[in-house]
Order: sequence, then C-alpha cells, then structure tokens
Amino acid sequence: MSNELNQTEIQPARFRIDRLRQARQERGWSQRELARQCGLGEAQVNKYEKGHNDPSATYLAVMSEALGVSADYLLGLTDNPRGELGDALKPEQRKLLDALDEGDSPTALAIVSDILRQQKK
Repeated sequence: MSNELNQTEIQPARFRIDRLRQARQERGWSQRELARQCGLGEAQVNKYEKGHNDPSATYLAVMSEALGVSADYLLGLTDNPRGELGDALKPEQRKLLDALDEGDSPTALAIVSDILRQQKK
C-alpha cells in the first residue's frame, strides 16, 4: 500500500468572511451587535470579518446560530445559507422549522395540523 496522498484529497474549509459580513448586514446588525449577540468582543468580530483570525468551532456555531445560517455556509461548504438540510426539506417542512425558529407557536401548530390532515387522506 502506498503512503502517497490520493489525488482527490479533501481541501480544508476556508472561513468565508464575505458570507459572515453579508449575513450580519442582512440582519441589520453592526459588528457591535453581532458581538453582543454572540458573547464576543467587537474587535474580535472585526478581526473575523477582515480575515485576520478564524473563529473557533464554538464561536462559529454561536455566530451561525445567531445569524440564522449554517456553519457549513460560513465555511463555504454549501451555497445554501441553511445548509444541505435546507435543500432536502419540502416547503411545508421549511415553513414549520421557520415558525419554530421564530417562536411562532400558532403558525407551527397550524402547519402540523395541515400536515396531519393531509396524511389521513
């Protein structure tokens, strides 16, 4: 068996500073607000957006959750802001998850009721 690396070696993911900035701006947040939401210093968020530092896995997860995007999206592993799962969901499933994410219980319950009614048919 050869010790040579396979020609299709997986390349390491690169943190996408453009996507971090875009997701932050789409929420209407300043760097200060993102830092506050994530328990970071404003200077640290600035370093991430300028590419001077990459976030740890912990802060990548915290920022992606706060911004409503997947960590895979911020790492450039998918072009879907919600990640690969977002591609696999049916529209009504996506609406249900969005309602739950927004804390909109009445809408979530209505969607579940509709889904259950459709399954009985």
